[in-house]
Amino acid sequence: MLAAFSLASCSSDDNVERRLTNTQKETYGQNISGEYPGEYIIIYKDKNCTDMTDEKGRHIITKAHEATFGDVQLEVSDYKMQHVFFQDFPVSLISKVVDADKELSDALAEAAPQAITARYDLGYDTDYEQIKWAFTPNVMSLYLVYGGADHHIRIEFNSNYNYICAADELTQPNSFLSLAKTGVALQLKAIYDGSNLIQRFGAEEGNYMHIIFKASPS
Repeated sequence: MLAAFSLASCSSDDNVERRLTNTQKETYGQNISGEYPGEYIIIYKDKNCTDMTDEKGRHIITKAHEATFGDVQLEVSDYKMQHVFFQDFPVSLISKVVDADKELSDALAEAAPQAITARYDLGYDTDYEQIKWAFTPNVMSLYLVYGGADHHIRIEFNSNYNYICAADELTQPNSFLSLAKTGVALQLKAIYDGSNLIQRFGAEEGNYMHIIFKASPS
């Protein structure tokens, strides 16, 4: 279900890029909209994770932490709004990977769950036979008090995936459920205090956090 990002190619017949019509987008958006209960599976690496090596000392893999949080849900709006809400994300877990500012890390550990919001779009896959769904996470804003001062904390996420669906599936109600049961993923990208960068997070190197939402079986 996951596919690496690629630019839409041009038709070999007329060299014109085809686009979904507004009617198609509205129909597909209506059919994927809804509330999807499920769980978060969060895989993260901090400084305490163990690097596994082979007999010659070469790095094989890093043993990361994994945490699961149930009783959450993903909400998808219709195409007029194009919103995605990862509800009740456990913000406090981010404290585990923030080691560049201990006071900030301690304050995050006390933070309440909050929604990660995003905006989605629909378009043709490169073969023009399937439909891709992708989303761009918004910046999360937190207002924390620590060190005797107020801090406007901004947390950035990213998503590097396209999700591919058959066009006929998207003409049916609740068509997003099969995709949501497979998993919808995003990653922690960076954290700022105001305009000051505190820490960046990688995909595999250094501290990282991968967030996967999986819908409950219906």
